[in-house]
Amino acid sequence: MSALAELARYTYNMLRPPAVQTVSEWADKNRVLVSESSAEPGAWRTDRAPYQREIMDAIGNPHIRKVVIMSAAQIGKTAMLMNMLGYYMHHYPAPVLVIQPTLDMAQTFSKDMLAPMLRDTPVLRNLVDTKSRYSGNTILKKNFLGGHVTIVGANSPVGLRMRPIKVLL
Repeated sequence: MSALAELARYTYNMLRPPAVQTVSEWADKNRVLVSESSAEPGAWRTDRAPYQREIMDAIGNPHIRKVVIMSAAQIGKTAMLMNMLGYYMHHYPAPVLVIQPTLDMAQTFSKDMLAPMLRDTPVLRNLVDTKSRYSGNTILKKNFLGGHVTIVGANSPVGLRMRPIKVLL
């Protein structure tokens, strides 16, 4: 193969848009559950709770603007939220706002759920600079190329104002 043909193939592969992927497909391919935040660590499998597939895929569908979930407790809503967050960080970087009931719960969410997911999910591992003190990252704000994740408590009105966001979880 000539050098020109090789360069053309390389350029094509670099410029080709990523394959369209649903949130559930992204989670099945990329998400790793860790023992710190999951009763069953290892690769995520949507088939273990198939009712979650439609909810996640609806939230990732650009033609659906709002999804409301009315459900019982302890059915995996936080796990779905983490999948959606990882999907947007990886495929559609944008300003994301995650609202938890209280500021304390927001900090706990960041430390116990988000940090382990960023650390142990390979496609997310290098998106957020957690080492440099000059990165602008804090417990409640994680910057990455093309966007950021801000986590606030619903009980803190100051945390909810003046936020240009694209995705609200």
